[in-house]
Amino acid sequence: MVGRILKIIPIVLGLLVCSALTSLAQSNAAQVRMLVSSSVYVSGDLVALHLVALDFEGKPNMEGSLINLYLVAYDGSTVSIERFNSNDQKSDQAFLLPAELRTGNYKLIAHIPGSNQQTEAIIHVYSPTIFSSTALPQNANPELGVQESKASATEEKSYWKVYENSFRIAAESQDAGMLAVKVFDPSLEGFPVRGTVRKSEIAVKNSGSFQLNTPSRDPSSRISVFFLDQGLVEEYILRDSVSIEEKLLQHQGSSSIWAYQFDNMGEAIGEVDVKISDWKSNQFSAFDNTVPFDDAVVTILDHKRKRKYIDQIYRTDFDNYEFLIQKSDQVAPDQVYFSKDYEGIATLREAFSGIISKVSVKRNKDGYELSLSPATSGFKYEKSPFILFNGSPIFDLGDLIETPFHQVYSVSVYNSFQSLKRFGVLGRFGVVSIEMKPEFEDPLGAKKDDYPYYLGINDLVQIKSEVTDPTAPDLRSVLLWTSEEIVTSDLPQTLDWKFSDVKNKHIIWADLLRSDGTSVQWSQPLPAQSAQ
Repeated sequence: MVGRILKIIPIVLGLLVCSALTSLAQSNAAQVRMLVSSSVYVSGDLVALHLVALDFEGKPNMEGSLINLYLVAYDGSTVSIERFNSNDQKSDQAFLLPAELRTGNYKLIAHIPGSNQQTEAIIHVYSPTIFSSTALPQNANPELGVQESKASATEEKSYWKVYENSFRIAAESQDAGMLAVKVFDPSLEGFPVRGTVRKSEIAVKNSGSFQLNTPSRDPSSRISVFFLDQGLVEEYILRDSVSIEEKLLQHQGSSSIWAYQFDNMGEAIGEVDVKISDWKSNQFSAFDNTVPFDDAVVTILDHKRKRKYIDQIYRTDFDNYEFLIQKSDQVAPDQVYFSKDYEGIATLREAFSGIISKVSVKRNKDGYELSLSPATSGFKYEKSPFILFNGSPIFDLGDLIETPFHQVYSVSVYNSFQSLKRFGVLGRFGVVSIEMKPEFEDPLGAKKDDYPYYLGINDLVQIKSEVTDPTAPDLRSVLLWTSEEIVTSDLPQTLDWKFSDVKNKHIIWADLLRSDGTSVQWSQPLPAQSAQ
């Protein structure tokens, strides 16, 4: 009887994860409220969003929900998919447009898996080729302009005050409100766009699934899931399906995945076969592809061209984002050796034998194997270290130990408690990472391409930095974009911003979503500029 139960564990785990992803959405939220920070973009631009999960009564669901965001072309085909957790406070709600998009209209469609409603908004995207061409794009209308977001009438229920470089708001009732604010020059930047809720066109149950086929069915064994592109490991006990579900639901960042199983004493069992049924593309209804191209749009696009040029020359970092995993405090390796610093080393084997501290090479009947010592001790680990060769996980270098050293960029050694912590059981006997120079072919590249790819929750965060050269122009047309600011009578919000060298008139645009699901939007010129 026990044997029969153990045989179905891997299958059950995959089904539980899949059902958990769907049930979270179905039980907590029914639709998405979406604000897009602008309507005009260039391919490769970053699109900032405000995504809020609403319950069946149209009220904000503060528990959050997983949201699939589809970028859709005019013919209804899915260009790309992003995933968001609407309650995530670590990263910004934003994504990068593909760099090679053609000039055209695109839809952003937000959908909670299992919901019968979707929220959509159209944005206008222009290829950078328009900057070097005098010809009008074939699908452009020079008499068509972008729509402005109409503001609601002022209501007595809320109080706000706009100053020259700050904004203050407090709700007079006890009901909380969620605030989004944009301060920008409308002659150089598009207005925010609010999504429209429609009946869902999602033809697939797009919740994804994650199945692990383990070499052992021991429920007390440990699974180490290694995210290759992020260089980190998540671990759980095989019988602990709740832990598996939770980690899959919360993991941020997309990555190729490799997994390995250990027994409850940390001894290696074998590689785990990972099967991922990823989030699928969907065919949506077609829509018009005529993009606005009047003088106002041309001015906005010309300003974007200037900003991109300024960023390239001065590296202002005003518009830069990075992945959360890069921004987090990851412990550096204990030792790093660069091949450019060492002449006369012929192969990796010679490097490990001669210049790399705490690592030695010993010969066995099958060839050579590495032996590593802890950073603060003289004894050696009893088994070979975990090896990352250009990011690919292996336990034995084999013939790769004879790799010409001039093809290697660096060798990193992890052999302290602090640096090995993020590798879990995989780092029990230390870790050695070998990075090849990009001009040389990766001998394990084909194998790396075959690893399953996991579409994680979007994890972009904005780089908060200042221009290092005070004389550098920044030409910022957007002085502030922020969302998810919580406002109550006990918790007013004051937002401020720094002016740029753009001398045109700026306005403040604000959106307040109340706890009962109603909302109000308004806009007005900044006081210091209203008299110009």
